[in-house]
Amino acid sequence: KSYFAKAYHSWERGQNENANGLLRQYFPKTMSLVNVACNEVKIAVNKLNSRPRKCLGFKTPYQVFFERTGIDARQLGVVRL
Repeated sequence: KSYFAKAYHSWERGQNENANGLLRQYFPKTMSLVNVACNEVKIAVNKLNSRPRKCLGFKTPYQVFFERTGIDARQLGVVRL
């Protein structure tokens, strides 16, 4: 099943809005993303995925992903620093 939130109903996209807020710590709304280096994005992704989350029982997204798949996401090419 798929669920699509209504336009301009940010309260229907709680997790998405939370992630956007966390990303804004590294890339403020007023910042132009044209000159953002790939490495800067990788660093932000790594920091966010290394942060414990209440909804995951205070485990990090990396830990939960590894427990469920057996794959260490930090070893994938996407996250290498």
